[in-house]
Amino acid sequence: MNRSNNYCYTNNFINLLAAHPYICAFAVCILINPFFLGAIENIPSNALWLESFIAIGVVSYFGFQKYKSGSLSKLKFILFEIIAVAVSLFAAKLYAGAHNKNLWHFIGGCIALLLLYYKADKTKYRTQLKALLILGMGFLLKLYYVLGTSVYTRQHDVGYFGGDIGHTGYIEYLLYNHHLPDFDVRERWQFCHPPLHHAISAIWISINENIFLVGHDPARESLQTLTLFYSMCIIISAYRILRHFKLQGMALYIPLIIISFHPAFILFSGSINNDVLSVAFVMGAVICTLKWYDNHTFKNILKIALCVGLGMMTKLSAAFVAPPIAVVFLVVFIKKFKTDWKKLFGQFCAFGAVCAPLGLWYEVRSYIKWKVPLNYVQELGDGVLQYIGNQSFISRITDFSPHQLKSVFEQWAYFDDNGMVKGYNEYNPLIAILKNSLFSESINESSFAENSFIFKISTLFFWIGILIVLLSLIAIVVTCFIKSKMRLMEKVFFGLFYVVLIVFFYKMAYDYPLTCTMDFRYITPTVIIGSLFIGLTMDKISVSNKKSCKAMMYSTGALALLFALCSTIIYIAVCYVVA
Repeated sequence: MNRSNNYCYTNNFINLLAAHPYICAFAVCILINPFFLGAIENIPSNALWLESFIAIGVVSYFGFQKYKSGSLSKLKFILFEIIAVAVSLFAAKLYAGAHNKNLWHFIGGCIALLLLYYKADKTKYRTQLKALLILGMGFLLKLYYVLGTSVYTRQHDVGYFGGDIGHTGYIEYLLYNHHLPDFDVRERWQFCHPPLHHAISAIWISINENIFLVGHDPARESLQTLTLFYSMCIIISAYRILRHFKLQGMALYIPLIIISFHPAFILFSGSINNDVLSVAFVMGAVICTLKWYDNHTFKNILKIALCVGLGMMTKLSAAFVAPPIAVVFLVVFIKKFKTDWKKLFGQFCAFGAVCAPLGLWYEVRSYIKWKVPLNYVQELGDGVLQYIGNQSFISRITDFSPHQLKSVFEQWAYFDDNGMVKGYNEYNPLIAILKNSLFSESINESSFAENSFIFKISTLFFWIGILIVLLSLIAIVVTCFIKSKMRLMEKVFFGLFYVVLIVFFYKMAYDYPLTCTMDFRYITPTVIIGSLFIGLTMDKISVSNKKSCKAMMYSTGALALLFALCSTIIYIAVCYVVA
Protein backbone atom coordinates (compact mmCIF):
# COMPACT_ATOMS: atom_id res chain seq x y z
CA MET A 1 0.00 0.00 0.00
CA ASN A 2 1.51 3.34 -1.01
CA ARG A 3 1.96 6.36 1.21
CA SER A 4 -1.00 8.33 -0.14
CA ASN A 5 -3.39 5.43 0.54
CA ASN A 6 -2.14 5.20 4.13
CA TYR A 7 -3.30 8.75 4.71
CA CYS A 8 -6.39 8.65 2.49
CA TYR A 9 -9.12 8.54 5.17
CA THR A 10 -7.46 10.88 7.67
CA ASN A 11 -6.61 13.38 4.93
CA ASN A 12 -10.23 13.38 3.75
CA PHE A 13 -11.32 13.97 7.34
CA ILE A 14 -8.93 16.92 7.74
CA ASN A 15 -10.16 18.41 4.44
CA LEU A 16 -13.77 18.04 5.58
CA LEU A 17 -13.04 19.82 8.86
CA ALA A 18 -11.23 22.63 7.05
CA ALA A 19 -14.04 23.10 4.51
CA HIS A 20 -17.00 22.97 6.90
CA PRO A 21 -15.79 23.55 10.48
CA TYR A 22 -19.10 24.81 11.91
CA ILE A 23 -21.13 22.01 10.34
CA CYS A 24 -18.61 19.43 11.58
CA ALA A 25 -18.73 20.87 15.10
CA PHE A 26 -22.54 20.71 15.02
CA ALA A 27 -22.45 17.13 13.72
CA VAL A 28 -20.10 16.07 16.52
CA CYS A 29 -22.33 17.65 19.17
CA ILE A 30 -25.45 16.06 17.68
CA LEU A 31 -23.77 12.65 17.51
CA ILE A 32 -22.60 12.71 21.13
CA ASN A 33 -25.88 14.09 22.50
CA PRO A 34 -27.68 10.70 22.74
CA PHE A 35 -24.71 9.28 24.66
CA PHE A 36 -24.75 11.93 27.39
CA LEU A 37 -27.81 14.23 27.19
CA GLY A 38 -25.78 16.94 28.88
CA ALA A 39 -24.77 15.06 32.04
CA ILE A 40 -23.01 11.93 33.23
CA GLU A 41 -26.16 10.96 35.13
CA ASN A 42 -28.11 10.85 31.86
CA ILE A 43 -25.91 8.30 30.09
CA PRO A 44 -28.22 5.54 28.73
CA SER A 45 -27.68 2.04 30.10
CA ASN A 46 -26.69 0.65 26.68
CA ALA A 47 -24.25 3.47 25.86
CA LEU A 48 -21.26 1.69 27.43
CA TRP A 49 -21.69 -1.38 25.24
CA LEU A 50 -22.08 0.73 22.12
CA GLU A 51 -19.00 2.79 22.99
CA SER A 52 -17.03 -0.42 23.64
CA PHE A 53 -18.02 -1.85 20.26
CA ILE A 54 -17.06 1.41 18.56
CA ALA A 55 -13.67 1.43 20.31
CA ILE A 56 -13.03 -2.23 19.37
CA GLY A 57 -14.12 -1.51 15.80
CA VAL A 58 -11.78 1.46 15.42
CA VAL A 59 -8.79 -0.41 16.87
CA SER A 60 -9.61 -3.47 14.73
CA TYR A 61 -9.73 -1.26 11.63
CA PHE A 62 -6.23 0.09 12.28
CA GLY A 63 -4.99 -3.45 12.99
CA PHE A 64 -6.54 -4.73 9.76
CA GLN A 65 -4.89 -1.93 7.78
CA LYS A 66 -1.54 -2.97 9.24
CA TYR A 67 -2.30 -6.61 8.31
CA LYS A 68 -3.25 -5.68 4.73
CA SER A 69 -0.08 -3.63 4.31
CA GLY A 70 2.03 -6.55 5.52
CA SER A 71 3.15 -4.85 8.74
CA LEU A 72 1.40 -7.56 10.79
CA SER A 73 1.33 -11.29 10.15
CA LYS A 74 -1.91 -13.22 10.50
CA LEU A 75 -0.90 -14.59 13.92
CA LYS A 76 0.15 -11.16 15.21
CA PHE A 77 -3.08 -9.65 13.86
CA ILE A 78 -5.17 -12.26 15.72
CA LEU A 79 -3.21 -11.66 18.92
CA PHE A 80 -3.66 -7.90 18.42
CA GLU A 81 -7.44 -8.34 18.12
CA ILE A 82 -7.62 -10.55 21.23
CA ILE A 83 -5.64 -8.03 23.26
CA ALA A 84 -7.74 -5.12 21.91
CA VAL A 85 -11.00 -6.83 22.93
CA ALA A 86 -9.63 -7.80 26.34
CA VAL A 87 -8.34 -4.30 27.07
CA SER A 88 -11.62 -2.71 25.91
CA LEU A 89 -13.74 -4.98 28.09
CA PHE A 90 -11.47 -4.45 31.09
CA ALA A 91 -11.59 -0.69 30.57
CA ALA A 92 -15.39 -0.87 30.25
CA LYS A 93 -15.60 -2.65 33.61
CA LEU A 94 -13.44 0.00 35.29
CA TYR A 95 -15.45 2.75 33.61
CA ALA A 96 -18.76 1.31 34.82
CA GLY A 97 -17.64 1.62 38.45
CA ALA A 98 -15.91 4.99 38.10
CA HIS A 99 -17.15 8.08 39.98
CA ASN A 100 -15.77 10.43 37.33
CA LYS A 101 -16.87 9.00 34.02
CA ASN A 102 -16.44 12.38 32.37
CA LEU A 103 -12.70 12.15 33.09
CA TRP A 104 -12.60 8.85 31.20
CA HIS A 105 -14.16 10.53 28.19
CA PHE A 106 -11.67 13.39 28.39
CA ILE A 107 -8.67 11.05 28.51
CA GLY A 108 -10.12 8.70 25.88
CA GLY A 109 -10.83 11.62 23.58
CA CYS A 110 -7.27 12.92 23.96
CA ILE A 111 -5.92 9.46 23.06
CA ALA A 112 -8.19 9.36 19.97
CA LEU A 113 -6.93 12.80 18.90
CA LEU A 114 -3.32 11.69 19.26
CA LEU A 115 -4.07 8.58 17.17
CA LEU A 116 -5.60 10.78 14.47
CA TYR A 117 -2.51 12.99 14.56
CA TYR A 118 -0.29 9.90 14.29
CA LYS A 119 -2.26 8.48 11.33
CA ALA A 120 -2.52 11.73 9.33
CA ASP A 121 -0.07 13.20 6.85
CA LYS A 122 1.97 15.49 9.08
CA THR A 123 4.07 16.66 6.15
CA LYS A 124 1.09 17.99 4.20
CA TYR A 125 -1.16 19.05 7.09
CA ARG A 126 1.28 19.93 9.86
CA THR A 127 -0.32 23.29 10.76
CA GLN A 128 -3.90 22.01 10.51
CA LEU A 129 -3.16 18.93 12.61
CA LYS A 130 -1.49 20.86 15.42
CA ALA A 131 -4.36 23.34 15.40
CA LEU A 132 -6.82 20.42 15.49
CA LEU A 133 -5.02 18.99 18.54
CA ILE A 134 -5.36 22.32 20.34
CA LEU A 135 -9.00 22.83 19.33
CA GLY A 136 -9.87 19.17 19.98
CA MET A 137 -8.38 19.07 23.46
CA GLY A 138 -10.09 22.36 24.25
CA PHE A 139 -13.37 20.82 23.08
CA LEU A 140 -12.83 17.73 25.26
CA LEU A 141 -12.19 19.92 28.30
CA LYS A 142 -15.43 21.79 27.57
CA LEU A 143 -17.28 18.49 27.16
CA TYR A 144 -15.84 17.29 30.47
CA TYR A 145 -17.07 20.49 32.11
CA VAL A 146 -20.55 20.16 30.56
CA LEU A 147 -20.92 16.56 31.72
CA GLY A 148 -19.99 17.53 35.26
CA THR A 149 -22.09 20.71 35.39
CA SER A 150 -25.87 20.81 35.69
CA VAL A 151 -28.15 23.45 34.20
CA TYR A 152 -28.39 24.94 37.71
CA THR A 153 -24.65 25.05 38.51
CA ARG A 154 -22.51 28.15 37.87
CA GLN A 155 -25.29 29.75 35.82
CA HIS A 156 -26.35 33.38 35.43
CA ASP A 157 -29.94 34.57 35.85
CA VAL A 158 -31.29 31.12 35.00
CA GLY A 159 -33.87 30.38 37.71
CA TYR A 160 -35.22 26.83 37.60
CA PHE A 161 -37.32 24.72 35.24
CA GLY A 162 -40.91 24.59 36.38
CA GLY A 163 -40.73 28.22 37.52
CA ASP A 164 -41.89 31.30 35.68
CA ILE A 165 -38.86 33.61 35.85
CA GLY A 166 -35.29 33.63 34.59
CA HIS A 167 -34.00 32.17 31.34
CA THR A 168 -35.47 28.76 32.19
CA GLY A 169 -38.90 30.30 32.77
CA TYR A 170 -38.62 32.17 29.47
CA ILE A 171 -37.66 28.97 27.59
CA GLU A 172 -40.54 26.99 29.08
CA TYR A 173 -43.01 29.82 28.45
CA LEU A 174 -42.21 29.59 24.73
CA LEU A 175 -42.20 25.78 24.90
CA TYR A 176 -45.68 25.51 26.42
CA ASN A 177 -47.45 28.57 25.01
CA HIS A 178 -46.00 28.64 21.46
CA HIS A 179 -46.08 32.42 21.35
CA LEU A 180 -44.17 35.44 22.61
CA PRO A 181 -44.99 36.98 26.02
CA ASP A 182 -48.39 38.69 25.90
CA PHE A 183 -47.70 40.77 29.03
CA ASP A 184 -45.35 43.59 29.98
CA VAL A 185 -41.96 41.85 29.81
CA ARG A 186 -40.73 43.90 32.78
CA GLU A 187 -43.08 41.92 35.01
CA ARG A 188 -40.99 38.75 34.78
CA TRP A 189 -37.28 38.55 35.38
CA GLN A 190 -35.22 38.11 32.14
CA PHE A 191 -38.25 38.11 29.81
CA CYS A 192 -37.06 41.47 28.46
CA HIS A 193 -34.42 39.72 26.32
CA PRO A 194 -35.03 39.10 22.61
CA PRO A 195 -36.13 35.50 22.10
CA LEU A 196 -33.81 33.75 19.60
CA HIS A 197 -31.79 31.70 22.09
CA HIS A 198 -34.85 30.87 24.16
CA ALA A 199 -36.88 29.87 21.09
CA ILE A 200 -34.11 27.57 19.82
CA SER A 201 -33.84 26.05 23.30
CA ALA A 202 -37.59 25.47 23.46
CA ILE A 203 -37.54 23.77 20.03
CA TRP A 204 -34.58 21.63 21.13
CA ILE A 205 -36.42 20.45 24.26
CA SER A 206 -39.56 19.73 22.25
CA ILE A 207 -37.67 17.65 19.68
CA ASN A 208 -35.89 15.66 22.37
CA GLU A 209 -39.08 15.03 24.34
CA ASN A 210 -41.58 14.43 21.56
CA ILE A 211 -39.51 12.88 18.77
CA PHE A 212 -36.63 11.16 20.55
CA LEU A 213 -38.74 10.44 23.66
CA VAL A 214 -36.11 11.76 26.03
CA GLY A 215 -37.27 12.24 29.62
CA HIS A 216 -38.29 15.62 31.05
CA ASP A 217 -35.13 16.37 33.05
CA PRO A 218 -32.58 14.92 30.56
CA ALA A 219 -34.19 16.93 27.75
CA ARG A 220 -33.57 20.13 29.69
CA GLU A 221 -30.09 19.08 30.77
CA SER A 222 -29.25 18.40 27.11
CA LEU A 223 -29.54 22.14 26.40
CA GLN A 224 -25.83 22.15 27.23
CA THR A 225 -25.23 20.28 23.97
CA LEU A 226 -26.36 23.47 22.23
CA THR A 227 -24.22 25.77 24.37
CA LEU A 228 -21.23 23.45 23.87
CA PHE A 229 -21.70 23.87 20.12
CA TYR A 230 -22.06 27.65 20.43
CA SER A 231 -18.86 27.83 22.46
CA MET A 232 -17.00 25.85 19.81
CA CYS A 233 -18.35 28.21 17.13
CA ILE A 234 -16.60 31.06 18.99
CA ILE A 235 -13.32 29.12 19.03
CA ILE A 236 -13.63 28.18 15.34
CA SER A 237 -14.26 31.84 14.43
CA ALA A 238 -11.20 32.80 16.46
CA TYR A 239 -9.12 30.23 14.56
CA ARG A 240 -10.40 31.59 11.24
CA ILE A 241 -9.48 35.13 12.32
CA LEU A 242 -5.94 33.99 13.17
CA ARG A 243 -5.63 32.20 9.83
CA HIS A 244 -7.06 35.24 8.02
CA PHE A 245 -3.83 37.01 8.95
CA LYS A 246 -1.83 33.98 7.75
CA LEU A 247 -0.42 33.27 11.17
CA GLN A 248 1.39 29.96 11.43
CA GLY A 249 3.80 28.12 13.66
CA MET A 250 4.19 29.57 17.15
CA ALA A 251 2.41 32.76 16.05
CA LEU A 252 -0.71 30.64 15.48
CA TYR A 253 -0.40 28.05 18.24
CA ILE A 254 0.24 30.47 21.13
CA PRO A 255 -2.95 32.57 20.71
CA LEU A 256 -4.96 29.47 19.80
CA ILE A 257 -3.90 27.73 23.03
CA ILE A 258 -4.88 30.77 25.10
CA ILE A 259 -8.29 31.03 23.40
CA SER A 260 -9.08 27.30 23.32
CA PHE A 261 -8.30 26.78 27.01
CA HIS A 262 -9.56 30.10 28.34
CA PRO A 263 -12.04 29.57 31.22
CA ALA A 264 -14.48 32.10 29.75
CA PHE A 265 -15.31 29.69 26.93
CA ILE A 266 -15.26 26.63 29.20
CA LEU A 267 -17.85 28.33 31.41
CA PHE A 268 -19.81 29.41 28.33
CA SER A 269 -20.07 25.78 27.17
CA GLY A 270 -22.20 24.91 30.20
CA SER A 271 -24.14 28.18 30.57
CA ILE A 272 -27.70 27.95 29.25
CA ASN A 273 -28.43 31.70 29.19
CA ASN A 274 -28.16 33.75 26.01
CA ASP A 275 -24.59 35.07 26.41
CA VAL A 276 -22.76 32.35 24.51
CA LEU A 277 -24.95 32.42 21.39
CA SER A 278 -24.75 36.22 21.18
CA VAL A 279 -20.92 36.11 21.34
CA ALA A 280 -20.89 33.34 18.71
CA PHE A 281 -22.77 35.64 16.33
CA VAL A 282 -20.53 38.59 17.23
CA MET A 283 -17.38 36.65 16.35
CA GLY A 284 -19.07 35.46 13.17
CA ALA A 285 -19.69 39.13 12.31
CA VAL A 286 -16.00 39.89 12.89
CA ILE A 287 -14.71 37.24 10.49
CA CYS A 288 -17.37 38.19 7.91
CA THR A 289 -16.32 41.84 8.15
CA LEU A 290 -12.71 40.88 7.45
CA LYS A 291 -13.87 38.90 4.42
CA TRP A 292 -16.01 41.81 3.17
CA TYR A 293 -13.12 44.25 3.57
CA ASP A 294 -11.15 42.09 1.13
CA ASN A 295 -14.07 41.46 -1.22
CA HIS A 296 -16.96 43.95 -1.26
CA THR A 297 -19.80 41.68 -2.35
CA PHE A 298 -23.52 41.55 -1.48
CA LYS A 299 -23.05 38.00 -0.22
CA ASN A 300 -20.35 39.02 2.25
CA ILE A 301 -22.18 42.08 3.57
CA LEU A 302 -25.41 40.09 4.01
CA LYS A 303 -23.45 37.58 6.11
CA ILE A 304 -22.39 40.45 8.38
CA ALA A 305 -26.00 41.70 8.55
CA LEU A 306 -27.27 38.24 9.50
CA CYS A 307 -24.63 37.78 12.20
CA VAL A 308 -25.20 41.21 13.76
CA GLY A 309 -28.99 41.00 13.43
CA LEU A 310 -29.24 37.48 14.85
CA GLY A 311 -26.76 38.39 17.58
CA MET A 312 -28.97 41.32 18.63
CA MET A 313 -32.01 39.03 18.36
CA THR A 314 -30.22 36.88 20.94
CA LYS A 315 -28.99 39.67 23.20
CA LEU A 316 -29.08 43.39 22.44
CA SER A 317 -25.48 43.91 23.66
CA ALA A 318 -24.30 42.17 20.46
CA ALA A 319 -24.76 45.64 18.93
CA PHE A 320 -21.40 46.67 20.39
CA VAL A 321 -19.73 45.11 17.35
CA ALA A 322 -21.67 47.58 15.15
CA PRO A 323 -19.51 50.74 15.71
CA PRO A 324 -16.24 49.18 14.48
CA ILE A 325 -18.10 47.58 11.55
CA ALA A 326 -19.63 50.99 10.72
CA VAL A 327 -16.15 52.56 10.68
CA VAL A 328 -14.98 49.90 8.20
CA PHE A 329 -18.02 50.62 6.01
CA LEU A 330 -17.39 54.38 6.16
CA VAL A 331 -13.68 54.16 5.31
CA VAL A 332 -14.31 51.83 2.37
CA PHE A 333 -17.12 54.09 1.14
CA ILE A 334 -14.84 57.15 1.25
CA LYS A 335 -11.97 55.34 -0.47
CA LYS A 336 -14.19 53.87 -3.20
CA PHE A 337 -16.59 56.82 -3.54
CA LYS A 338 -15.54 57.85 -7.04
CA THR A 339 -15.78 54.38 -8.56
CA ASP A 340 -18.17 52.25 -6.49
CA TRP A 341 -20.38 54.56 -4.44
CA LYS A 342 -23.63 53.30 -5.99
CA LYS A 343 -22.68 49.67 -5.46
CA LEU A 344 -21.59 50.30 -1.86
CA PHE A 345 -24.62 52.43 -1.06
CA GLY A 346 -26.86 49.62 -2.29
CA GLN A 347 -24.98 47.15 -0.11
CA PHE A 348 -25.34 49.36 2.97
CA CYS A 349 -29.06 49.69 2.33
CA ALA A 350 -29.32 45.90 2.07
CA PHE A 351 -27.32 45.58 5.29
CA GLY A 352 -29.70 47.90 7.12
CA ALA A 353 -32.78 46.24 5.64
CA VAL A 354 -31.66 42.86 7.02
CA CYS A 355 -29.86 43.82 10.23
CA ALA A 356 -32.21 46.43 11.73
CA PRO A 357 -35.45 44.40 11.60
CA LEU A 358 -33.74 41.25 12.87
CA GLY A 359 -31.97 43.04 15.67
CA LEU A 360 -34.64 45.44 16.91
CA TRP A 361 -38.08 43.99 16.19
CA TYR A 362 -38.54 42.56 19.69
CA GLU A 363 -37.53 45.81 21.41
CA VAL A 364 -39.78 47.80 19.08
CA ARG A 365 -42.65 45.39 19.83
CA SER A 366 -42.12 45.80 23.58
CA TYR A 367 -42.01 49.58 23.23
CA ILE A 368 -45.19 49.73 21.17
CA LYS A 369 -47.12 47.39 23.46
CA TRP A 370 -45.86 48.42 26.90
CA LYS A 371 -43.57 51.46 26.41
CA VAL A 372 -40.52 49.45 27.45
CA PRO A 373 -37.40 51.54 26.65
CA LEU A 374 -35.36 50.10 23.79
CA ASN A 375 -32.28 49.78 26.00
CA TYR A 376 -34.16 48.56 29.08
CA VAL A 377 -32.10 46.63 31.65
CA GLN A 378 -33.68 44.95 34.67
CA GLU A 379 -32.09 46.14 37.91
CA LEU A 380 -31.71 44.42 41.27
CA GLY A 381 -32.11 47.59 43.31
CA ASP A 382 -30.02 49.20 46.05
CA GLY A 383 -31.04 46.95 48.93
CA VAL A 384 -29.18 43.79 47.93
CA LEU A 385 -26.09 42.68 49.83
CA GLN A 386 -23.82 43.00 46.78
CA TYR A 387 -24.62 46.71 46.36
CA ILE A 388 -21.40 48.78 46.22
CA GLY A 389 -22.86 52.21 45.37
CA ASN A 390 -21.95 53.55 48.83
CA GLN A 391 -18.41 53.92 47.49
CA SER A 392 -17.76 56.50 44.77
CA PHE A 393 -16.92 55.25 41.30
CA ILE A 394 -13.63 57.19 41.27
CA SER A 395 -12.47 55.58 44.51
CA ARG A 396 -13.50 52.15 43.22
CA ILE A 397 -11.45 52.37 40.03
CA THR A 398 -8.40 53.91 41.75
CA ASP A 399 -8.29 51.73 44.88
CA PHE A 400 -5.67 48.99 44.48
CA SER A 401 -5.30 48.12 48.16
CA PRO A 402 -3.23 44.94 48.67
CA HIS A 403 -6.02 43.21 50.61
CA GLN A 404 -7.87 42.75 47.31
CA LEU A 405 -5.20 40.29 46.18
CA LYS A 406 -5.16 38.11 49.28
CA SER A 407 -7.49 35.79 47.40
CA VAL A 408 -7.46 35.19 43.65
CA PHE A 409 -11.19 34.38 43.75
CA GLU A 410 -13.90 37.02 43.39
CA GLN A 411 -15.12 38.19 46.80
CA TRP A 412 -18.75 38.53 47.86
CA ALA A 413 -20.07 39.69 51.24
CA TYR A 414 -22.17 37.13 53.11
CA PHE A 415 -24.09 36.63 56.33
CA ASP A 416 -22.58 34.33 58.94
CA ASP A 417 -24.60 32.06 61.25
CA ASN A 418 -25.26 34.97 63.58
CA GLY A 419 -26.61 37.18 60.82
CA MET A 420 -23.51 39.38 60.72
CA VAL A 421 -22.09 40.56 57.39
CA LYS A 422 -18.68 39.03 56.70
CA GLY A 423 -16.15 39.60 53.94
CA TYR A 424 -16.52 42.30 51.33
CA ASN A 425 -17.87 42.77 47.82
CA GLU A 426 -15.39 43.05 44.97
CA TYR A 427 -15.53 46.72 43.98
CA ASN A 428 -12.55 47.56 41.75
CA PRO A 429 -13.65 46.75 38.16
CA LEU A 430 -10.15 45.87 36.96
CA ILE A 431 -9.35 43.50 39.83
CA ALA A 432 -12.85 42.02 39.67
CA ILE A 433 -12.57 41.32 35.95
CA LEU A 434 -9.13 39.70 36.31
CA LYS A 435 -10.53 37.32 38.92
CA ASN A 436 -13.86 36.78 37.22
CA SER A 437 -12.30 36.05 33.82
CA LEU A 438 -10.57 32.95 35.22
CA PHE A 439 -12.91 31.72 37.95
CA SER A 440 -16.27 33.43 37.37
CA GLU A 441 -18.25 34.48 40.44
CA SER A 442 -19.04 30.87 41.37
CA ILE A 443 -15.61 29.30 41.85
CA ASN A 444 -13.82 29.94 45.13
CA GLU A 445 -12.07 28.16 48.00
CA SER A 446 -15.15 26.05 48.73
CA SER A 447 -15.09 24.58 45.21
CA PHE A 448 -12.07 22.36 45.82
CA ALA A 449 -12.72 20.57 49.13
CA GLU A 450 -9.86 22.40 50.89
CA ASN A 451 -7.30 21.10 48.41
CA SER A 452 -4.19 23.19 49.05
CA PHE A 453 -2.59 21.97 45.80
CA ILE A 454 -5.47 23.38 43.74
CA PHE A 455 -5.28 26.66 45.68
CA LYS A 456 -1.61 26.97 44.70
CA ILE A 457 -2.43 26.16 41.07
CA SER A 458 -5.23 28.76 41.16
CA THR A 459 -2.84 31.42 42.47
CA LEU A 460 -0.31 30.54 39.78
CA PHE A 461 -3.07 30.61 37.17
CA PHE A 462 -4.19 34.07 38.29
CA TRP A 463 -0.73 35.59 37.93
CA ILE A 464 -0.16 33.85 34.59
CA GLY A 465 -3.47 35.34 33.46
CA ILE A 466 -2.30 38.82 34.50
CA LEU A 467 0.97 38.34 32.57
CA ILE A 468 -0.94 37.30 29.45
CA VAL A 469 -3.24 40.33 29.76
CA LEU A 470 -0.20 42.60 30.06
CA LEU A 471 1.43 40.92 27.07
CA SER A 472 -1.74 41.38 25.02
CA LEU A 473 -1.98 45.10 25.91
CA ILE A 474 1.69 45.62 25.02
CA ALA A 475 1.15 43.66 21.79
CA ILE A 476 -1.86 45.82 20.86
CA VAL A 477 0.10 49.04 21.37
CA VAL A 478 3.23 47.77 19.59
CA THR A 479 1.34 46.27 16.64
CA CYS A 480 -0.58 49.49 16.09
CA PHE A 481 2.68 51.35 15.46
CA ILE A 482 4.75 48.82 13.52
CA LYS A 483 4.31 47.19 10.13
CA SER A 484 2.68 43.77 10.40
CA LYS A 485 0.30 41.45 8.58
CA MET A 486 -2.54 43.60 9.88
CA ARG A 487 -3.42 46.56 7.68
CA LEU A 488 -4.24 49.99 9.12
CA MET A 489 -8.01 49.59 8.72
CA GLU A 490 -7.90 46.21 10.48
CA LYS A 491 -5.92 47.75 13.33
CA VAL A 492 -8.56 50.44 13.67
CA PHE A 493 -11.33 47.84 13.55
CA PHE A 494 -9.95 45.60 16.29
CA GLY A 495 -8.63 48.50 18.37
CA LEU A 496 -11.98 50.27 18.31
CA PHE A 497 -13.86 47.05 19.10
CA TYR A 498 -11.60 46.49 22.12
CA VAL A 499 -12.10 50.07 23.33
CA VAL A 500 -15.90 49.89 22.86
CA LEU A 501 -16.07 46.72 24.97
CA ILE A 502 -13.93 48.16 27.77
CA VAL A 503 -15.82 51.47 27.82
CA PHE A 504 -19.12 49.56 27.92
CA PHE A 505 -17.82 47.44 30.80
CA TYR A 506 -16.81 50.48 32.86
CA LYS A 507 -20.06 52.26 32.02
CA MET A 508 -21.96 49.20 33.30
CA ALA A 509 -19.88 49.28 36.48
CA TYR A 510 -20.74 52.98 36.88
CA ASP A 511 -24.45 52.78 36.05
CA TYR A 512 -25.14 49.61 38.04
CA PRO A 513 -22.91 49.56 41.16
CA LEU A 514 -23.23 45.85 41.88
CA THR A 515 -20.56 43.18 41.99
CA CYS A 516 -22.47 41.02 39.51
CA THR A 517 -22.22 43.67 36.76
CA MET A 518 -18.43 43.39 36.76
CA ASP A 519 -18.61 40.06 34.94
CA PHE A 520 -16.19 39.04 32.22
CA ARG A 521 -18.93 37.34 30.17
CA TYR A 522 -19.90 40.81 28.90
CA ILE A 523 -16.51 41.35 27.22
CA THR A 524 -15.24 37.88 26.29
CA PRO A 525 -14.24 38.95 22.73
CA THR A 526 -11.33 40.82 24.35
CA VAL A 527 -9.66 37.41 24.88
CA ILE A 528 -9.65 36.79 21.13
CA ILE A 529 -8.56 40.34 20.25
CA GLY A 530 -5.70 40.31 22.76
CA SER A 531 -4.58 36.82 21.69
CA LEU A 532 -4.65 37.87 18.02
CA PHE A 533 -2.27 40.75 18.72
CA ILE A 534 0.01 38.43 20.68
CA GLY A 535 0.08 36.17 17.62
CA LEU A 536 0.88 39.09 15.33
CA THR A 537 3.73 40.14 17.63
CA MET A 538 5.08 36.57 17.70
CA ASP A 539 4.86 36.50 13.90
CA LYS A 540 6.91 39.71 13.71
CA ILE A 541 9.70 38.53 16.01
CA SER A 542 9.79 35.00 14.53
CA VAL A 543 11.73 36.29 11.49
CA SER A 544 14.45 37.76 13.70
CA ASN A 545 17.59 35.81 14.47
CA LYS A 546 18.24 37.74 17.67
CA LYS A 547 18.51 35.53 20.74
CA SER A 548 16.33 37.94 22.72
CA CYS A 549 13.51 37.57 20.17
CA LYS A 550 13.76 33.77 20.17
CA ALA A 551 13.78 33.77 23.97
CA MET A 552 10.70 36.00 24.04
CA MET A 553 8.83 33.75 21.62
CA TYR A 554 9.63 30.50 23.44
CA SER A 555 8.95 31.99 26.87
CA THR A 556 5.56 33.23 25.63
CA GLY A 557 4.88 29.75 24.26
CA ALA A 558 5.79 28.20 27.61
CA LEU A 559 3.51 30.71 29.36
CA ALA A 560 0.61 29.77 27.06
CA LEU A 561 1.18 26.04 27.69
CA LEU A 562 1.30 26.64 31.44
CA PHE A 563 -1.91 28.66 31.16
CA ALA A 564 -3.61 25.74 29.37
CA LEU A 565 -2.28 23.22 31.90
CA CYS A 566 -3.49 25.25 34.89
CA SER A 567 -6.88 25.79 33.26
CA THR A 568 -7.22 22.06 32.61
CA ILE A 569 -6.25 21.08 36.17
CA ILE A 570 -8.58 23.64 37.77
CA TYR A 571 -11.62 22.85 35.66
CA ILE A 572 -11.10 19.13 36.02
CA ALA A 573 -10.94 19.70 39.78
CA VAL A 574 -14.09 21.85 39.72
CA CYS A 575 -16.14 18.95 38.33
CA TYR A 576 -14.24 16.11 39.99
CA VAL A 577 -16.33 13.92 42.28
CA VAL A 578 -14.50 12.79 45.42
CA ALA A 579 -15.34 9.14 46.14
